[in-house]
Amino acid sequence: MLYRIYFIILGLMISSVSFAQNWTDAASVKKELIKAAQSGQSYYSQYYFYNPKKSGNLNTIYKQVLQCQPRIYGVDFHHASGTWSNPQKTKTARNNLIKIVKDTWHERRAIASFSWHLENPYVPTGFSRDGFRYIHHKTIPDYPKQHRYIVKEILENSGDVCGIGNASGIDNEKHYNTPREWFEERCKEVADIINELVDDNGKPIPFIFRLWHEWEDSWMWWGKKYVSAEDYKRFFILTEQTIKKYAPKAQILWGYCPDRFWDTEEQFMERYPGDKFIDVIGFDDYAIGLSEENFKGAVNRAEIVSKIAAQKNMATALFETTNNKQKVPNYYTDHLNRMLKAKNVHLGIVQIWSLKNFNDSLDLRTFVNQKNIISK
Repeated sequence: MLYRIYFIILGLMISSVSFAQNWTDAASVKKELIKAAQSGQSYYSQYYFYNPKKSGNLNTIYKQVLQCQPRIYGVDFHHASGTWSNPQKTKTARNNLIKIVKDTWHERRAIASFSWHLENPYVPTGFSRDGFRYIHHKTIPDYPKQHRYIVKEILENSGDVCGIGNASGIDNEKHYNTPREWFEERCKEVADIINELVDDNGKPIPFIFRLWHEWEDSWMWWGKKYVSAEDYKRFFILTEQTIKKYAPKAQILWGYCPDRFWDTEEQFMERYPGDKFIDVIGFDDYAIGLSEENFKGAVNRAEIVSKIAAQKNMATALFETTNNKQKVPNYYTDHLNRMLKAKNVHLGIVQIWSLKNFNDSLDLRTFVNQKNIISK
């Protein structure tokens, strides 16, 4: 009888740490995400659950309110690299980011899901908004019209002097001859961070890297209005290859992610760079609960992603969603989770974007504790 109790307890212990045992490198993470999706489960991820802009501390407001620490969490290279932000703040964010990734891995084998809101290389000093939104637009009269196609300039190594502007009000001392020169250094900068994301034995910590997301929109300089489909693919591949050049040992799952403004498989695959460059496919959607029409549209997109992923052996994700301004009552439980549980929907990750406050924290806390959501 005692032996039986012992083995039952041992079995429960093994079950509780199976994640840590199986999740060792990029390939095993991908396998685990596919397995979760196929079994009808989604890993909960929260953008800025840990905020490297402020600290490297793992005791965050999200942990206090939601009473969980997710296996996957969202962060961004934007604040830890680039020429737009204050150099000291960039350095602080960089150090915090490295500490967070290493500590969460050491503590419970949690991994980061990175975005990269890279600023526009032509952004001027003192620009009042985030640098990555500096694009050719009627509301931004000082934008150099001849430089609206930056991706093309990077690919062709054309363009003019850039990297001059920043948020401080004083131009940077160092300038770059072309956006390609500037971009190469940004990739190296990110790669240098990646090279420090290692465990206590120096083994690379795996993570997800979602490149150039929401490409069918036009509010960022890699958006559809500013780059052709073929140039987007080339740019995606160039970015991936350049980072691999400077961080050859990295364990990265590369993510492909439009926003929600597409409805067919052909539209989704329009800028897909190729199977050898992608590990995770998904989309962003902030309108799931706004109407039944929006809900059905989200289900349709999730079904398409799930179908493609099954054919290509890809992991899947809803990379961004949240209840904007708390417009929708019970957004997470009545709408988001209903979409995740819909027939033929298999999304291995659901990432909630940053919250302005916790007015709907009870709904979100209920959501992260659902049986189909892996949150601890």
